[in-house]
Amino acid sequence: MQKTIFDTIVIGSGIGGLSSASLLTRKGLNVLLCEKMNEIGGYLNNFTRTGISGDKYTFDTGVHYIGGCMEGGFTSGCLEEAVGETSKGLKWNMVDPEKINRYIYNDFEYRFPLGLSNFVKLLSYKFPDAKETIHKTFEIVDDIEKTFEKVGRITENIETKSFLGKMRAISRVVPLIPKLKKYTTKTSREILSDVSDYRILKILESFGGECGVNLVEGSSVLLFLLKMYSHGAFYPHGGTRALINIFRNTILKNGGTIKKNAGVTAIRKEGDLFKIQTNKGEFTSKTVISNTDAKVLYSDLLPQEMVSQKIRKKIQNTVPSASNFYTFVGTDLDLSKYMTSGNVSLFDQNFFDEKLFSKLGFNCYFMSSPTLKDPNGGHSAKGKYSLEIISDAGDFGDWEQWKNSKPYQRPIEYIKKKEEIGWKVLKLIEQKFLPNLTSHLDFVEFATPLTNLHYVSAPNGSIYGPAQIPSQNYMNFFPMQTKIPGLYHCGSSTYFGGIPSCLKTGIDAAKKLLKYYKK
Repeated sequence: MQKTIFDTIVIGSGIGGLSSASLLTRKGLNVLLCEKMNEIGGYLNNFTRTGISGDKYTFDTGVHYIGGCMEGGFTSGCLEEAVGETSKGLKWNMVDPEKINRYIYNDFEYRFPLGLSNFVKLLSYKFPDAKETIHKTFEIVDDIEKTFEKVGRITENIETKSFLGKMRAISRVVPLIPKLKKYTTKTSREILSDVSDYRILKILESFGGECGVNLVEGSSVLLFLLKMYSHGAFYPHGGTRALINIFRNTILKNGGTIKKNAGVTAIRKEGDLFKIQTNKGEFTSKTVISNTDAKVLYSDLLPQEMVSQKIRKKIQNTVPSASNFYTFVGTDLDLSKYMTSGNVSLFDQNFFDEKLFSKLGFNCYFMSSPTLKDPNGGHSAKGKYSLEIISDAGDFGDWEQWKNSKPYQRPIEYIKKKEEIGWKVLKLIEQKFLPNLTSHLDFVEFATPLTNLHYVSAPNGSIYGPAQIPSQNYMNFFPMQTKIPGLYHCGSSTYFGGIPSCLKTGIDAAKKLLKYYKK
């Protein structure tokens, strides 16, 4: 007879759900983690396919590198807080420090190395006539990180402080308010309003693929992420499966329950208890953490009478982040001759063309090889390589007509369109970066925004949750502690998208939930 009553139910097993479930089980709560798919992990998941040769290839779906994994780093600290000392058993491969990212235009190429000062030197060498502009620009980038870090340190655990302690913290934040307001309410382009050199702006915008926005529309998160990755980028040894397993083992070791193929279809509340309806029956708990997109939580799972008019209006006005087209390749072409463990972004446009600055379509093709990032991680057989290509050829509107069709049963028109775009991507990569790629294919598979919609319930196939624009960031995130007592929320709707951010939201939501039990 299956257990049906728990202290807490966590809905969704993205990294936010995994971190919250891990922390809560370590604190002694009886936790159920529900996942709709046949494997936990959300965008952490990888998958394996067999090529024509019979060799296997493993691909990542959402992780291509992670910042803050060094000792004392943001991500390392969050992992230790979530799973304890076992986090130190996870080994990290550092991405090529000389070329963390490599950006290739038709008429120009540059790289993003370890250390912001090294990047400044590189750009000053490339553009000697713009040295002063470059230094001033990156002083702003540096200041954004320092301002947020300072505010974070001052306000950390502010809810647990005494009244006097709260007042002291607030008094220390007050001098930072003008900067904080600027960095949280303005777009990156507005923050850099004094920078007129389109070359420098275009270089910064090249980094926009990390958060799916351009300088003109995106919040300061674009500039903040650039600074964060300048401290180094990492990839887990053994791939993202190793990361998932650390959470899984922590949850199970501490008495938690994981149910896969248990998609939640409804949340209702009877008195002080939540009733969670899933594909595997109904479960009861005192508290709930939803690691879902806000639209899924407030529009699809909760009865509308439980959702405030303010939240319903916010959901209606929420703009989803970008969606993408994926190309997964297994090849015997020696990729090490063309790229390293660093990522490559190929832009099918001219860098020295000011008219192409801040266009919504980047014509960008992002390439990452798990094999090169983790040579001994089992991502491919010896002499073979797994390669992932992510492009902006996947606007959701182009695929929306088929969103109600079932995976592996979609109409022939969908399949033809997917194949047509996929082979165009491969031919372009072959022409501009990997000669003879198509004659060295052992495996190829394409995925569209509908894939994200199916596997992680991402509205419009978005890859970063709500678009990371000022009107949806910082003070405008969806609340972790909802207006419904006992219901908490984590994930990209409550903070920025990306692995470190979502990891942190799971921890913070769990901490807020623990306070609920102390009342």
